[in-house]
Amino acid sequence: MGYKISFECRACLERLVDLTVELATPDPKLQEKARRRALAIIDEEFRPGAVPALIANRFHLAIQEITGNPDPFLPRKQAETAQLAALSARLGPTFDRDLESLVKLAVLGNAIDFFRDEAEVLQDMQSQVVLTVSHLSRFQELLAATIGPVLYLADNAGEQFFDEPLVSHLRRGGRRVFYVVKAGPIQNDLSREDLAASGLAARLEPVADTGTRTVGLVLSQASAAFRRLYQEAAIIIAKGMGHFETLGHLTDPRLFFLLQAKCPPVARALGVEVGSFVFCQAGTPLDNQEN
Repeated sequence: MGYKISFECRACLERLVDLTVELATPDPKLQEKARRRALAIIDEEFRPGAVPALIANRFHLAIQEITGNPDPFLPRKQAETAQLAALSARLGPTFDRDLESLVKLAVLGNAIDFFRDEAEVLQDMQSQVVLTVSHLSRFQELLAATIGPVLYLADNAGEQFFDEPLVSHLRRGGRRVFYVVKAGPIQNDLSREDLAASGLAARLEPVADTGTRTVGLVLSQASAAFRRLYQEAAIIIAKGMGHFETLGHLTDPRLFFLLQAKCPPVARALGVEVGSFVFCQAGTPLDNQEN
């Protein structure tokens, strides 16, 4: 189970450059300068074995530096957060409070994406959630067999409202759960500032951050404090495609990916159709499912 870059990824990265540049500045000259630099980074980095999220990390920082905008996605994050807050208030009560139901509620929040049509997202979010791949019993076995902390690696800003019921459920079961965000703005990922602005921070404490700004998780760039926390964790829940791209090559049995496969390369890596919801353990054959 590992993510492999494909030719389709280049077009997606270029679309992301265009979107980020347009969000970063209205100045056409700065837009063009930032776009040229970002596309040059794609040219430098795009090759077999590359990880799209790592390429995006490089060009996001370049665009921020050139445009002088440290958080181009802030308006998008605010809009998505408001939208998902309202959706979670409406959809959350329709889910039971058992572990499986709350895993499904959490993964439903991952349907949001800046490249997906809003009507398509809303249709997904109002449909019954089926986990095409589910390693829930392995997760439960590990919960029962360990006593160490759980790390919950958050993804997009608005998903916090769908994550909170699952995080709270695990804590009520006696586990210490760290809700992990980014140390600063990167794409539309959740940061401490976004969490504080939403009013949900107190309900998700204790919160940790990676000490860095990266799509997904690049452990070599994370802070020493976070690397220690990662090493000490008994279980790690990694939300979203960025975490799958950057960690999907690992065979660490502590690691569980929770996401919707929103693009063909990720869907192929997981052996599912585009749009499928997945909860899978790293290093576990994907044909060995429980549902």
